[in-house]
Amino acid sequence: MLFDEIFRKQSRNNDKSIWPASEKWTTEINKWLEFIKYKKELERYLPRLKDSSARRDDALSEIYSAYILETKFNYKIIGWEEKGNNGKDIDLVIKDGNDKVYCEVKSPGWESELNSNERKNGRSRLEKHANGEVRGITPWRPIRYAVKKAYPKFLAGNKNVVIIKDDLFIEPDSGDFEMALYEPKPLFDNESGYFADAGYGVISGVLHLQLKLVSGQGFERTSNYYKNPFALNMWAFN
Repeated sequence: MLFDEIFRKQSRNNDKSIWPASEKWTTEINKWLEFIKYKKELERYLPRLKDSSARRDDALSEIYSAYILETKFNYKIIGWEEKGNNGKDIDLVIKDGNDKVYCEVKSPGWESELNSNERKNGRSRLEKHANGEVRGITPWRPIRYAVKKAYPKFLAGNKNVVIIKDDLFIEPDSGDFEMALYEPKPLFDNESGYFADAGYGVISGVLHLQLKLVSGQGFERTSNYYKNPFALNMWAFN
């Protein structure tokens, strides 16, 4: 199994827990790895896959996004790390009819939701969910941060999409995306939603990909696309 070749033969002293959580996850991730090998991109991903758990998970988010776009939604991946604005690399390019769509994958993790004291005290080195821990969450904030981070990479003449494959404490729902993207008033962090005006018009939309293992049912895959009504170049996800 390709998964074993990559992960099981290495010593990983910086992982927070046993990974992956079950053999079902191992089998699922192996499909993504076989796909990326078929696309002749595995060697490029290997250094990140064999690095820290954070870098590994970022790489797997990109790989899963490519895998699901091509195998489920029939968008062929035709480019990897193509140059965008100021020579910055954009993760994926997909083909939609005669169009090319440039996709930047962002994978905000729960570590980004820790406050400065928690980081200082080593909370990020523990498991994601700690017994008895109670916290306030603002899922709209990492959504905005992901969009803001991707924005400078995109060229205005292209169709550009931000893909979010997150691992936050609580997975954001449609209400969180509405708040982050479409809220017309500056109610949160003194900013209005990023798609409430033309400020982020270079971005065609945001695609949220979700994957969870449901007990007794198997994997549940969902996707939600949020169009930017002010986009310079509109794109509709099928």
